[in-house]
Amino acid sequence: MIFLNSVFNIIKWILLFLAAYFIFVMTVVRLIRHFYQFPIPSIFAPLIDNPVRRKIQSPAVIARWMGVKEGMSILEIGPGSGTFTFEVAEHVGDDGHVYAIDIQESIVTALTEKAEKLGVDNVSVRQASAYELPYPDRYFDRAFMITVLGEIPDKRIALLEIKRVLKDEGLLAIGEFLPDPDYPRKSTVTGWCEDSGFELNEQFGNWLHYLLTFEKSQ
Repeated sequence: MIFLNSVFNIIKWILLFLAAYFIFVMTVVRLIRHFYQFPIPSIFAPLIDNPVRRKIQSPAVIARWMGVKEGMSILEIGPGSGTFTFEVAEHVGDDGHVYAIDIQESIVTALTEKAEKLGVDNVSVRQASAYELPYPDRYFDRAFMITVLGEIPDKRIALLEIKRVLKDEGLLAIGEFLPDPDYPRKSTVTGWCEDSGFELNEQFGNWLHYLLTFEKSQ
C-alpha cells in the first residue's frame, strides 16, 4: 500500500508539473510573443526534437501526409535540429534534394554539421530569410514549415515568396503542434494562406497536432 501511494504521488506531481507548464506556455509565453515575435533561440532546438514529440508528431507520417516522393525538390523553412529534414531527405532519395533555410546562423551551422556527420548528401542548409528566398521561380515540388509560420512577423510576404518558388502543381504544407507557444488554429492558418493566393488541399491530424496542405489558387 505504501508503494502504491508513493507511485500515485509521483504520477500526481508529474501531472501537476505538466499542467503548470502547459498553462505557463499557453498564457505567459504566448502573451509575450504576441507583442514581441522572434524565432525560438537555437539553444532550444535540440530540446524540441525529443522522443515524445516524435511519437506524437511522427516525421515519417508528416512526410507521407505531404506526399513526398523520390526525386522531389523540397524546401523547408525553419528546420531547427532537423526533426523532419532528414526524414524527408530519406523519402526523396538520392535523386531528390531538401533545401533548408533558417535566419539563425547557429542553426545553419549545427544542421550542416549534423548532415555531414550522418553522411547525408541530399540536404543543403543555408542562412536566408523567408522574405527573400534565394531560389528561382517554380523550383520546388513541396515547401513546408512545421511550427514555424506563427514565428514569422509578416506572414503574407513569406507566403507570397513561397508561392513564387513553388511549382504550379506543387504543395505547401504547414504543420502545428499544440504545446508550441505560437500554435494557431487550422482556420487561422487557412485564412493566412488564402489571403496569399493558396487554397486548402487536404488536412490531417487532430487538435493536438495537424498538417494542412495547400495548392496555388487557380
